[in-house]
Amino acid sequence: MSLAIAVVGSPTAYVLPVWASGDHDAAPRSISVAPRAETRIGGEEVVVIYAGGALLLFLHNYVDGVPTSRAEIELTVDFMPNALTEIAPGVYRSEPLTLAAGRNEIEMAYVIGEQSGSEVIPLTVPTNSKRVTTRSLPTTASGSVPGSVLTIIAVLLFAGVNLLLMRRARRA
Repeated sequence: MSLAIAVVGSPTAYVLPVWASGDHDAAPRSISVAPRAETRIGGEEVVVIYAGGALLLFLHNYVDGVPTSRAEIELTVDFMPNALTEIAPGVYRSEPLTLAAGRNEIEMAYVIGEQSGSEVIPLTVPTNSKRVTTRSLPTTASGSVPGSVLTIIAVLLFAGVNLLLMRRARRA
């Protein structure tokens, strides 16, 4: 794969990468490891990633990239608030949660030093991505009664009430 450099424009020249006409390989593609969204809050940059069934938030200074520690951050997803815990300097993690495929509006309430406020961060989860959660949700509640037992109880209760009503009707 060869790469040619084209000089375009005059009097100012711009250097642009151009794929040579003999190449039949596809142009390089970006690889997305996880759905992500970015926003700026004053001098801070926030990057939110959905991976492993949780939201990871990276908070750092926009100019020099120094991680911002000791921030208080709460994300609200589907009306459920989720306080983030700092797991490393500038890295915050949510509790396990599941996001729907498509666009998700994540509201972030924050206190960073003297600065506080809220931001809405749109995060798009691809429709073909598999949902991975760190905890499995049970399909039935523990200690629940099987449906067949409930059906038998309902039939017996129905028959008993009808027998009582028929006896009452004979006496009258």
